[in-house]
Amino acid sequence: MIWEDFAGGLQLGHARTVGQWGANDSLHWNPDGYSEGITQVQPWAIVRLHQRVQLQAWVPILINDRWQGSVHQVAGGFGDIGAAVRFELLSIGAFRGFPSFAVTVGGIAPTGRRVEQTSPPLFAGTTGRGSWGGSLAIESEYAFFPWFVRLDASVSGFLSFRRPDTGQSEEYGPLARVGLSTGREIVSGKLVAALAALGEWEGRVSLNGATVPGSDSYLYSLAGSLSWRFDPHWTLIGTVANSVWPDGFGMNQDARIGFTLGGRYGHF
Repeated sequence: MIWEDFAGGLQLGHARTVGQWGANDSLHWNPDGYSEGITQVQPWAIVRLHQRVQLQAWVPILINDRWQGSVHQVAGGFGDIGAAVRFELLSIGAFRGFPSFAVTVGGIAPTGRRVEQTSPPLFAGTTGRGSWGGSLAIESEYAFFPWFVRLDASVSGFLSFRRPDTGQSEEYGPLARVGLSTGREIVSGKLVAALAALGEWEGRVSLNGATVPGSDSYLYSLAGSLSWRFDPHWTLIGTVANSVWPDGFGMNQDARIGFTLGGRYGHF
């Protein structure tokens, strides 16, 4: 809901990778002696341009740590910097019995480091896709005090790039994400608890115009969060996310358990 003139915040997150979802939809746990984690710091800001239009931007910074026995490597840097414009077509409560509805058009810059750009001994330090990309997202929320239900869905596309190691032209497949969440106010106007189910599906990678068999992926995850508005302008948010499940809930993706702490300030 666009009601602030501007807002800004910082997210601090860390996740541990416990295994890999293979091409056969089964989870392969990390071998003995191997450990991997990803830490993310992400400042963000939004500015209201109009009663129904706001501009958003975010700058992720990621640090990847990998351990294999007595060998370890820590590397990181900027992820893919992004910006978006959000259009609020229907506000919450504008019409009795109708949900809110908003559309967001966004893009990312190739400021992240791809896996082939990392270095030995453990090739840690992947921070993003390193490719220009664009996205179109919709969000809809229905509130029936003290509960709410929210749907988020997006589709993203990416431009091709030239790999420096092989000289080949590579292009990521289209990416679709859907999230369904619900929650309620625990303390009116102060504390909100929420639970979200998330799914993402990505098409096959293309090399020199030909798709690579078995390179598509998908992943399902679950997240729970608490949001505490301890001041009219300040809010703290804590989130725990999990993508570790029995076989069949992922393919060609990391299986992770992570948490994120965030703080935001809104001016109105």
